[in-house]
Amino acid sequence: MSDLTGLYGIDRSFTRLAAAFVLACVLAAAHATAAEIIDRVRATVGGHPILASDVAAARAFGLVAVADAADEEQEALSRLIDRALVLSEVNRYAPPEPDDRAVTTELEQVRSRFDSAEAFVTALARVGLEETHLREWLRQDLRALAYLDQRFVVTPPGEEEIAAVYERDAARLVRQSGGLTLEEARPAIVRALVSERRAERVEEWVSGLRRRTPIVTRP
Repeated sequence: MSDLTGLYGIDRSFTRLAAAFVLACVLAAAHATAAEIIDRVRATVGGHPILASDVAAARAFGLVAVADAADEEQEALSRLIDRALVLSEVNRYAPPEPDDRAVTTELEQVRSRFDSAEAFVTALARVGLEETHLREWLRQDLRALAYLDQRFVVTPPGEEEIAAVYERDAARLVRQSGGLTLEEARPAIVRALVSERRAERVEEWVSGLRRRTPIVTRP
């Protein structure tokens, strides 16, 4: 009887160990599945993956413009696709690296969007992003901006165009500022026109990159 009891004791121990092993496997699989859900691939751009966590981080820290979009998540994904296309070109031509102080300034601007340091740290944890990774993201964005500045140089508008814009927008300028003369309004008009033309040229260029690059999106 003692032999049978011993045998059953071994069997029970083995059963408990086996059950524990199965449970551990189930929990590990569940954890892997959860990680896959959080970090699933939302798109590939020329083989470069954009993860769901990238989209979440972009939205949480205001790294892409999604204001007024009907579907902010989809707009963020679209913006990240454009960013990946631009960075691919940036890496081909290697513009000068941004100054560390410029990166720090960008990081501080992002940090200032939160009510407190704790809220900033909580947001990092929520999207699974380290501050060093956020800093690197911002560094890459500055590299992209430097490249676009080099590639898309826009000729300033002439005096006739500036005057035409001033006349067209005179009523709005008066409402906003209490009345600006043409001379006073000229710098703002020039900046607006240059920015608009540059944005149009960049958008056309990025559209061409989209046509030439294999892009696959996933829900």
